[in-house]
Amino acid sequence: MHSIHSSFVPTEFVRLLTQHRRRLFVTAAVVAFAVAVFAVVRPNTWEASQALIIRNEAAVRTAQERPGRFDRPEQMQTVQETILELSRSRSVLAAALEQVGPATSKNVAGFPSEEDIEDLRKDVRLTPPKGAEFGKTEVFYLKVKDSNRSRAVQLADAMCQQLQSHYQQLRDRKAQSMIDELGRTVTLAEAELFATTKRLQDVETEVGIDLSELRILEKSPSGQSDLRTRLNTLENELREARSTLKSHEALRDLLVASTADAGHLLAAPNRLLDSQPGLRRLKEGLIDSQLRTAQLRGYMFDAHPKVQAAVSAEEEVRRNLTSELAVAIRGVDVELKLTSGRVETLSTQLKDVSQRLDKLAVVRAKYSNLNDEIHHRQQNMQAAVENLAEARAARAAAGSASLIAAIDTPDTGTSPVGPGRLVIVLAGILGGLAVGVGVVLLSAPAGQPARGANGTYRPTAIPQAEQTVPSVLNLKQALNRLARRRALWN
Repeated sequence: MHSIHSSFVPTEFVRLLTQHRRRLFVTAAVVAFAVAVFAVVRPNTWEASQALIIRNEAAVRTAQERPGRFDRPEQMQTVQETILELSRSRSVLAAALEQVGPATSKNVAGFPSEEDIEDLRKDVRLTPPKGAEFGKTEVFYLKVKDSNRSRAVQLADAMCQQLQSHYQQLRDRKAQSMIDELGRTVTLAEAELFATTKRLQDVETEVGIDLSELRILEKSPSGQSDLRTRLNTLENELREARSTLKSHEALRDLLVASTADAGHLLAAPNRLLDSQPGLRRLKEGLIDSQLRTAQLRGYMFDAHPKVQAAVSAEEEVRRNLTSELAVAIRGVDVELKLTSGRVETLSTQLKDVSQRLDKLAVVRAKYSNLNDEIHHRQQNMQAAVENLAEARAARAAAGSASLIAAIDTPDTGTSPVGPGRLVIVLAGILGGLAVGVGVVLLSAPAGQPARGANGTYRPTAIPQAEQTVPSVLNLKQALNRLARRRALWN
């Protein structure tokens, strides 16, 4: 058995092509002619390109943002993605087709159909500028394909107008929904603020005349209010009144004891007699009389007239002192009554002020919480009103200005997109040759090569079963024949 050589035999391949060159060229000519006819009748595809630029909303921005500029790439990317989805929406595509009209007068009825919209959706695309990434630049291109050059321009222009119009409508609906939501938010904030204010009003009504004191305590818990100053003053006055009352009580006891024995009066401190100047003077006179009598008795007898006169003077002073003590006791009783009344009045006032301060201390926490709640409600109310004003401004801007602006007019270039007719014809010729080679390999008979004396392969006789070749082969027979021929060449 002959060994099978793994290399391809070019001479056998060339021999087959040469032997069946008519089959090769006829097949190639047929394929090339069909491709050439296709290249001639094939309609050109024109692509109209419209440059667009977007900007941010000028009415809705923060203090750090510049009007119309995107300070964050995420904002611009979100807007461009919205426009991209909008360009593929049915409403925009259908409106653009209705604006331009059908390509021929035959499709007027029922135009645009779902097929027309789907075909346009496949032919419309948004692309970034060359070398840029979508969502990184404010400029992008709207490209529309069509077999008619002028219709491609019209479709691009119509798509641009519809994108601007529908994006404005989308902004208007979005702003209107925000207005509705923020309107309810403002109403709710107003109701909550009113309810909190009513509770605060009830607390202030309950406090009454001490409202100013409560506000001072709420603003500055350690501050000195009028009521607290009044409390300190009453405490000092009450302390002084009680001290005076005790002094008067001690003075009365001393005076009562002095009516029986004047020695008690002589031993009394002078500060007790500050309120009785006459009694104090008699006390001092009695002391002087006693000293004079003692001095005279030191060198005279008791029967001496001077001694007798001194004793008489002393007795006179004692009598005057006794009568003065009765008057002083009545005066001290009056002062005791007045001082006791003052002590009771000051005690009552002090108790009233203390109760008022205690009441304020109880209400202060609730009052402070209500004030904080009102401040929070006011902030929420202010924020809701500002957001509502921004939403209304956005809606007004949506109806008057577009965020999408066209740069120049749509342009198709000087030549249609895709390969030209010459390129298609050349490709058809090459394809026809390839098809012809395949046809030759599938249909031409070939024998098994054999090794000659000089070591080269030579064709051997084709088996009798292989020589009879049917004029028409089915696919299975052609594949089997090709497999056998490849086995002979290897």
